[in-house]
Parts: sequence; structure tokens; C-alpha cells
Amino acid sequence: MKQINLILQAKGGVGKSLFTWFVAQAEKDKKTSFIDLDESTKTTANRLESVVGKNRIRHVDILNDYKRLEREKIIALFESLSKVQSPTIFIDFGAAESEEFKKLLEFDIPAYILKEELSQMEIDLRFYIIMAGRDAFVACYSYYEKLKLLIETHFQMIVLINEGTFSDAETITLVKQNFIGTEVMFKGFGNLGNAESGKDVIKILTEGKGEDALNLMGKITFRKVLEQVKLIIAEHHGEFERN
Repeated sequence: MKQINLILQAKGGVGKSLFTWFVAQAEKDKKTSFIDLDESTKTTANRLESVVGKNRIRHVDILNDYKRLEREKIIALFESLSKVQSPTIFIDFGAAESEEFKKLLEFDIPAYILKEELSQMEIDLRFYIIMAGRDAFVACYSYYEKLKLLIETHFQMIVLINEGTFSDAETITLVKQNFIGTEVMFKGFGNLGNAESGKDVIKILTEGKGEDALNLMGKITFRKVLEQVKLIIAEHHGEFERN
């Protein structure tokens, strides 16, 4: 069974590419592949090449000339991915692509039908929904709620709370309480802090450099978030499936 993981959020600049980049760091010695669907920036494809190499990254345009996602395009993408050698694939959706995927489930392909089609292809589909704070929170939470209603129980959903975008630990705790007692899994990640070491991690991400470019404090900050992401992957994917 091939595992395909969708990284989604219709609000831009919330940490989808940040999470994908740390996944690539965690998976660079595996056979995991990455797909960049962000038509506007191609951020993931540009940043991941230095981490996992060009052969494990693809940029795909899935929107038509009217910036709409058609069922044929997404099904064709899943069909093509079902035939690749990588057992695990992460797909980073742009904001527009995330919104269009929600509309696809709402108006074109209900989740239960998509589940049936993917089962025929031996694909296990999972959803990672990024949740950011401050002025992005309301939009992020609204997207999560709408997508959750559409997915129902047909697919596994993991909410990833980008802790670095919240003002303080108390606010993060209040946000997490929204998911306690529900069937939705949630995890925190991405708290790089406000010190120079956190800014240095963002800098090597942007410039396509590796951990070796960081000073000691930068390396400590980088490894802290990397361990968070490794635990998220290990918990929700199972090491035995991915070696």
C-alpha cells in the first residue's frame, strides 16, 4: 500500500513549506518523494532539491486556465503516483490548490468515492492540516472545520499546530484544547523561537543550505524541530512500512 500525504491549508504563509522542508530533512536517507503543487511560488521544489536531490521532487500544475482544480487532473496525479517506486509521498499544496481541493470534495468527488478509487490503486491517503496563529488562526480553523466535515471518517486527518506563529505558550494550549476529546489527532511543531538561531534556520531554508551552515545554537534549534517532525512521521506512518 502506497502512502500519500497531503499538506493543506487555504491560508498562505502558515508553514506548509516549512513542515515539508523539515520532513525532507527527516526523510533524506529514505525513499520518500515530494510533490510541489504550489503554482504561484514553487517554493517547495526550489528548497528541497539541495536536501533530497532533484530526482525525488516534482512540480505539478493541477489548476486549469480558470484556476480551478478538475477531477481528471487530481485523479490522473494519483494514478501516476501509484506507479512510482517511492512507498511514501508528501504533496505540498499551495493556498489556492488547498482551497480548490476542498471544493473538489464538496462538489465533484465525495470523500467516500475518492476513498474507493484510491483503494483500487492501493493508495492510503492522509491529510495534514496546518494551523497557524495570530491573524491567520480564524481562516486556518475555518478551513479545517469545513474539510473535516467533508472528509468525515473516510481518511485520517492530523492537525499540525505551527507553534512558532502563536504569541505565547498559553495561547497554544488554548488552541490545543479545541482538539482534546475529539477523534482528530493534533501535534505541535515549528517553534523556532524569536532568537537569532531561529532566524538562521529560516535563512538556510530560504537559501537552500544545510545544517552545517548553522552555528551551535542554530543547530540546537534546528534539531529540536527536526525531532518533532520525526516523531510525527514515525507515529503516523510506521517505520516498518517505510524502510
